[in-house]
Amino acid sequence: MFEREGDCMSGSVRARNVDTEVETIATVCGGCHNTCPMFVDVRDGRVTFAHGVPGNKRTNGALCSKGLAAAQIAHDPRRVIYPMRRVGERGSDQFERISWDEALGELAAKINEAVAQYGPTSVSICRGQACGWGFTYDMTQRFAHCVGTEVGMGASECFVPRAVAEAVTYGGMPSFVDYPNVDLMIFWGKQPAFSCAPAIKKIYDAQERGAKLVVIDPLHFHLGAHADTFIQVESGTDLAMMLAMIHVIVNEGLWDHEFVDEYTNDPGLSKLAAHVNGDNKLGIAYTPQWAAGICGADAEAIIALAREYATTPRASITSGHGLEGRVNVTQTTRALCILRTITGHLDREGCDLFTQKSPARNPKFTLIDKVLPDYEPAGPTMMFHVPPYNPEDSRFPLLFGGQGLLPTPDVLRTMAEGKIKVAIFQGANPVVTQPQPDVTMAALAKVDYIATIDPYLSETAKCGDLVLPAATYLERTEPEWFKSDSWFPEITLRQKAVQVGEAKPDTQIMIELGRACGFDEEFPTEDITWYIDECLKPSGITYAQLREHPHGLEYGTVEYEKHVERGFRAPGGKVNIVSEVLLDNGFDGLPNWEDSSESPRSKPEVAKEYPYVVFTGRSGPMYVHEQRRTIPWLREMQPEARAMVNTKRAAQLGIEDGDWLKVSSPRGSITIKAEVTPILKEDWVYVPGGWVDANYNYLGIDDDLDPISSQANYTMCLGTIEKL
Repeated sequence: MFEREGDCMSGSVRARNVDTEVETIATVCGGCHNTCPMFVDVRDGRVTFAHGVPGNKRTNGALCSKGLAAAQIAHDPRRVIYPMRRVGERGSDQFERISWDEALGELAAKINEAVAQYGPTSVSICRGQACGWGFTYDMTQRFAHCVGTEVGMGASECFVPRAVAEAVTYGGMPSFVDYPNVDLMIFWGKQPAFSCAPAIKKIYDAQERGAKLVVIDPLHFHLGAHADTFIQVESGTDLAMMLAMIHVIVNEGLWDHEFVDEYTNDPGLSKLAAHVNGDNKLGIAYTPQWAAGICGADAEAIIALAREYATTPRASITSGHGLEGRVNVTQTTRALCILRTITGHLDREGCDLFTQKSPARNPKFTLIDKVLPDYEPAGPTMMFHVPPYNPEDSRFPLLFGGQGLLPTPDVLRTMAEGKIKVAIFQGANPVVTQPQPDVTMAALAKVDYIATIDPYLSETAKCGDLVLPAATYLERTEPEWFKSDSWFPEITLRQKAVQVGEAKPDTQIMIELGRACGFDEEFPTEDITWYIDECLKPSGITYAQLREHPHGLEYGTVEYEKHVERGFRAPGGKVNIVSEVLLDNGFDGLPNWEDSSESPRSKPEVAKEYPYVVFTGRSGPMYVHEQRRTIPWLREMQPEARAMVNTKRAAQLGIEDGDWLKVSSPRGSITIKAEVTPILKEDWVYVPGGWVDANYNYLGIDDDLDPISSQANYTMCLGTIEKL
């Protein structure tokens, strides 16, 4: 027998089975950015089971391994569930339990003291992926602006460098694939099996009805194994292949003349044509034959894909983090933008669509007037709250303008310079996730006081002074709209299902810390629903409405060809094939070939001693960055790190599957077991990321930066392998 509050199975809130005392709660998974609707069963204050929402238009009722492991995530015995203060030396792991009043009082006193003596920017608030980038980020910005500082980190590493390039090209990020209508799907540096599980069924359904699937990646597995065409390129060389495809399309006249002439700033493509044919600063004609010598793909395969993409009216390109972690990330994405543009595959049926990225939000919610007293917003916030200025310590204004976050290199630099007196790390573990962990730890050592907000005593927390226990997503109530599988304009409600120890949601910690600092007017209540309503006010969506429809309220529609009436939100109202923004900031207006900072071509002398291309990425679909390694169900799926070594090369070196290896770069070395596999080329080695005990970042590069986006060349380098 069930008692229901609302209708749990059709857009539900919660239902209780009176016979078994199991309560089923409608909520939203927080295992990654996809924010999949889900149900969790709760009995005696514990989550017992997680299951999908049947018929949901995004997930079709499925959950990935991270979602299915919800119960173990919430009730992981390794979690920190009480506030803790350091009692030993930093790094000694000696902490004592204290009360929330003590913890918040101590941190607030440190913040207020630093602001009084050194100014508000002496307080650094650093965010990571774990706490989310929607409403939770809005709440963190609200607190930061009360202090008088800006939030930092979390943007240099992924997504935003690509977003910057797309913004300066056509004023937005097309990130909704029209799967029901697409005829050609290109996934470039994107592995949805790892990062966007809800998209997999859509991709295969489209393929089953006749759409062609093309995958471009250094690793021939997962989605690539199901592709109609797979093109294997060396990590970091995607830009060369893109320039060659542009060369083919331009020179063979395959470009969309009507779209280019009407909606771009290079009608007739006179500037682009000259550029790709050698009238550029390198004096190089970007031919397929030239590109083949760099990226390793066959020239005929490049030509064939260029022709197919240009002549298929309904085609899309989905890019991912595989294009990032190199100094050429911005110009690589610029080349991809130009490919979409000259073929007219923008905002049309079956192509890459622009959709509303968030519900209309209160532009003053983050209290931007605290740092810009005279600022009057022109309209509601539709993605990120980005303060319209560049902070003094930010050397990368275009990066800051993408998400309103101080670039990671600037944050670590100011720490190393002793400018930061108090640092708060929220959902971030940079000691593990940043290249060259010793450099990061040295910067942290210069900070007088460090607090972490985290569900675990992380490696970064061990370098600090105070740990505030963060709730998992099953202990939080908040709206969600940030998705990475597809930007479907729908808002959902994450609802608190359980309480574990004294852990608090990140948003609640911001409220209570703000009040402890004396910001009572800015944080007038501890009731999170007040802040939800205040944030969403321009959208007309309320917390009460979300409670009635927790698994989805649409805040926008999917439209085609909006540019016909509205143009593009780039300079001149047109797509900037030649980027005016980049030119105004002293950068190339058209993308030129630029190699990774350490490759067989850019560092031939280094390659003599370190002949392998060593690169990294996600470890698998069960983990996100360094998270979830303590969860038994997930750890059973992938219990340890293994470096992928080509089958033929392994045989030559006497390496067998499971052997211990030493992988070295000019900066350091790690030990890791071998996975012998044919899915990568002979002179390549793939080291999965996120493993503390086999951390690729000891090999990676931290000081070669993309001058536009600040992204370090941290996902690939040169190296050697040695059997131990």
